[in-house]
Amino acid sequence: MRSPRMSMADFIAVVDRVVAELPSQFRERLDNVAIDVERRPTPDELRDQGLGADEWDEIMGLFHGTPLTEQRHDEWHPNRITLFKESIETACRNRAEVEYEIRRTLIHELAHHFGYDEDGLDEFESKPSPFDE
Repeated sequence: MRSPRMSMADFIAVVDRVVAELPSQFRERLDNVAIDVERRPTPDELRDQGLGADEWDEIMGLFHGTPLTEQRHDEWHPNRITLFKESIETACRNRAEVEYEIRRTLIHELAHHFGYDEDGLDEFESKPSPFDE
């Protein structure tokens, strides 16, 4: 089965909708977070994650910056989340699944902004997708 493909504009519209649908207490803490969409991770991003050039589809998103829990009250560190369009699309079978994965990946990366590490996200990551058979 061929992976679904969305235009960049449609993909970004889904990202924007996911952010707009976040609870207000989270949206209020995103002033210093830029959310970018790129086609694929760069070679440097792959290398930083311990992956080779042929493993680009292993990374659906990345958090760059200093989590809020590590910032002092008077600090303002700009943070960035990058979502990788082709990685997400490659992992999905249909548009509904792409939209689900965008939301799941964005929330995962936002959790890093709020101070969760990979171990702290185990419970979240272990929930089955509604698209699993």
